[in-house]
Amino acid sequence: EWLKVKDDTSKNWMDLDNKMTETIAAVRAIGVQWFLIPDDDANKAKCEEMEKVLFSIMNTMVYLINKICFAPNSTECQSFDAEYARTRFMKKFEPKTKAIEDLLEGPFIMGDTLPVYADYLLYACLYDINIFCPGAYDKSAKMSDFMEKFHSYPSPIRRWFKSNESKEGEYIRPPVPHIMELLPEEMGQGDIH
Repeated sequence: EWLKVKDDTSKNWMDLDNKMTETIAAVRAIGVQWFLIPDDDANKAKCEEMEKVLFSIMNTMVYLINKICFAPNSTECQSFDAEYARTRFMKKFEPKTKAIEDLLEGPFIMGDTLPVYADYLLYACLYDINIFCPGAYDKSAKMSDFMEKFHSYPSPIRRWFKSNESKEGEYIRPPVPHIMELLPEEMGQGDIH
């Protein structure tokens, strides 16, 4: 239910008077606007399946980092240990690599074509994973080929990768303004529940 784009008012957190929305819903809405949604049902289903796999992977990584490794009351570790976090994440990530590979016809989800919206989600996910666990997908020829092709296919995104702007902040997230600067003052302080 949450993943369905309901109307034009919940596309991007910058368009919502600083209210946030879920990443996949925002990327789908952008995909609709820029014609990045596949036309045929089979490829739409593949994209939705990729969404589910990526959502699971990223939730695992976020849970591991936020709830276990950074939790001051954690019974699993006394302080943040990057190697512990990486090892634990890789145990969860490695079984998911086959699911990703099965959905990549090569090099993109729809084969050797221009990428669709789910390819952008996959890029963002693999980028984050590579920052967290360098070399995590090096054993996968399909995922390595995907990342190489994503960086080099002839489109405006290639020009962006070569620009100075791409080296600031984080991949597709703008370096400024930071989300905490946009929140009302009472929401930007202390714990957010």
